[in-house]
Amino acid sequence: MAEEKKKEKLLKRNLKTSDLFSFTRIIKKMNMKKELKEIAKDVTGKTEKEKKQALLGLRADLMLLFIENIGNAEQEIYRFLGNLSDKEAQEIADQPPKDTFAMLNEIMDDESFGDFLSTALK
Repeated sequence: MAEEKKKEKLLKRNLKTSDLFSFTRIIKKMNMKKELKEIAKDVTGKTEKEKKQALLGLRADLMLLFIENIGNAEQEIYRFLGNLSDKEAQEIADQPPKDTFAMLNEIMDDESFGDFLSTALK
């Protein structure tokens, strides 16, 4: 019987209120608020099942938008991810891209991400 290897979390903590301000500045600097509003659905007040369904539908669009605009806020993103993972910004810059994308996926998987995104877009 083969043991499944448990995927190690790269982020050391969940999102918190103070992260909202950093995230909002990143969205503004990336100049993608309008695009995010077009693809994002307000999940405030939705059931957990409804939130999960909405977020699953957004994942690919969000990741693509983020990748297309990442250069506009590169240093801010390194600092944001570094703060969430207890790493220095330069460590994030130097890590393999797959780890950075895994971190972004972990953020999107955070149970509070839907509310977080809805608040950031207001």
